[in-house]
Amino acid sequence: MAKQAKIALWTIAAGLLLFLPYLVKERQAPAADGTLLITADDSLSYAVSMMVAGDLPYAIKELDITPATIDYFVKGLCDAFPVDASPEAIAYAHGVVVGASAMDMLDKANDAIYQSDTTQKVDSRIFLEGLKAMARGNAAMSLEDAADYYYSSVFRLPSEEFIAKNRERRGVETLPGGVQVKIERYGSGDVAELGSKVGYIYKASFINGNLFESSRGEVAEAIVGSMLPGLAKVFTTLPVGTKCKVYLPWDLAYGANGSDKVPPYSALVYDIEFVKIVKK
Repeated sequence: MAKQAKIALWTIAAGLLLFLPYLVKERQAPAADGTLLITADDSLSYAVSMMVAGDLPYAIKELDITPATIDYFVKGLCDAFPVDASPEAIAYAHGVVVGASAMDMLDKANDAIYQSDTTQKVDSRIFLEGLKAMARGNAAMSLEDAADYYYSSVFRLPSEEFIAKNRERRGVETLPGGVQVKIERYGSGDVAELGSKVGYIYKASFINGNLFESSRGEVAEAIVGSMLPGLAKVFTTLPVGTKCKVYLPWDLAYGANGSDKVPPYSALVYDIEFVKIVKK
C-alpha cells in the first residue's frame, strides 16, 4: 500500500512539474484558515514536500494520532523545521529533533530494562532533566559514572541476587570458588586439566532465560584454560560424562567488562554435557 502511495505521489509531482508553465505566477494571500495558497512559484517546493511526506498518513495511523490531536502533531512538525534561518530557530529545531530521537531511545531502554513489565518505567521527567543537564554541560554524573551506575543497577545487583537465591535451591551445590552446579548425570570418566582439550555440548543463557549462545547440539572443542574461569572450574572438577546446569557469578563469567554478546556484570547459566577429553 505504501509503495502504491509513493508511486501515486511521484505521478502527481511529475504532473505538477509538467504544468508549471501554465500555472498562474502571481502570489496569493493566505486562505481564511491561514494556509498558504500554492502558486506556480511554490509548486516545486510543495511537490517535493508531498513526495517526502508520502508515508506520513501511515505514520499518523501507526502512532494513533487522532483527528482531535492532529493540530498538535502539525505543530510538532513546524517546531522541528526551521523556516526561520536565525541561529536560535535552528538550534531550537535541532533540539526538537534530538528530543524526538531521545524519546525513541527511552522506549528502547525501557524495553531492555523492564522488558514486558509495564508497571515499571524510567521516570521520563528525570530522564529529561539529564538531557538538559548534559546539553548545558552541568550534568551531575560523568558519563563513566552513569554507565557504571546503569550496569550495576540493571545487571550486577540482579545477578548477585539471583546467585544468592539460587544457592538455596534444592539440588544446587557450590563448587570451591563459587560456581554453582545442578547435576543431572554424574560421569565416570577422567577429570580434565587446564591444558586439556575437551569436547562438550552446551547452551548459554542469561538469568532471564534468554539464550545467547549454543553449540546447537554439536560437540564443541576448547582448551580448558582458555574458557571462562567458572567453566574451567567445572571441567577441572567434574568427570567426563557429567551432564549439568552451571550457574556462573558475573566475576567468574565475563566480569565487569562483558563481551559483544554479554553485558557487564552478567551472571550466566550454562547447560553442559561433558562428552570427552580430546587431549590431556
